[in-house]
Amino acid sequence: MNTNRRSFLQTAALACAAGNLTAAEQKLRWPIALFEKTLQFLPYPELAEILAEIGFDGIEATVRNKGHIEPAQAVDELPACIAALRKQGLTIPVMATSISRADQKHAEDTLRTAATLGIKTYRLAGQGYDSKKSVLKNLDEIKPAWRDLAAMNRELGITGVYQNHAGSRNVGGQIWDLYHLLKDISPNHLGVAYDIRHAMVEGSTAWPISLQLIKPWVRAWYVKDFKFVGAKAQNVPMGEGIVAKSFYTGLRKDPAALPISLHTPHIRDAKPATLKTTVATILRDLNVLKSLLG
Repeated sequence: MNTNRRSFLQTAALACAAGNLTAAEQKLRWPIALFEKTLQFLPYPELAEILAEIGFDGIEATVRNKGHIEPAQAVDELPACIAALRKQGLTIPVMATSISRADQKHAEDTLRTAATLGIKTYRLAGQGYDSKKSVLKNLDEIKPAWRDLAAMNRELGITGVYQNHAGSRNVGGQIWDLYHLLKDISPNHLGVAYDIRHAMVEGSTAWPISLQLIKPWVRAWYVKDFKFVGAKAQNVPMGEGIVAKSFYTGLRKDPAALPISLHTPHIRDAKPATLKTTVATILRDLNVLKSLLG
């Protein structure tokens, strides 16, 4: 890492001292990844150097349409990405994809390559409800595709996860619909990336019940913070919103220690010119997360 970058990372660490945790001070039992969407403009080696320096264990890689790696290039680019990460001691605990069907173009090649490289978990593309059909008709039409995906995942030795996402038309926004889709599928083959922000938007006090329902299928945790401005949910830095601290208390008691992916949707202007500010903001969020995890 060049002197200028190391200097600004050290400055960022000092600026975040209020979080009480720097990369060297605490190694938690959960693998913590950064959802790399915010920094996917960086080359793999530079991204890996920065995230290793500030204390991440890996990235949630974007191997999807308009991602760091396009699906058509996954077979060639994933090994290069993994190699750069491993040089810094990092991994890909979760891989975000555009995959929703086993017969989708590039899907099997991407997942086979990922599994060969040691990537254990990938995120499916989000799906929406067709308002011209009933809710249950929508879900019944999705089920066969998910069963086929689960079968392919079993064969390849990889687990798919679906992220619950708030929104009136989003499958998974209410959580119970994910249970309806997954109840007959092994969580080792297809499960859930549980997003506490989105769960609380749709069920600000009822989220513990929905989590209890879907918990056997949870294979990754997605964390970020928000607050309500009027009736609209607004993303904010970690610790500045209303995401329940009891959620993190529950994680501390959970022996599974599943991967955690830190999402930073409140950062909107990330680009090369704002790299220093962006990294400082990410580091602050990471420190707050580590503090919440105790």
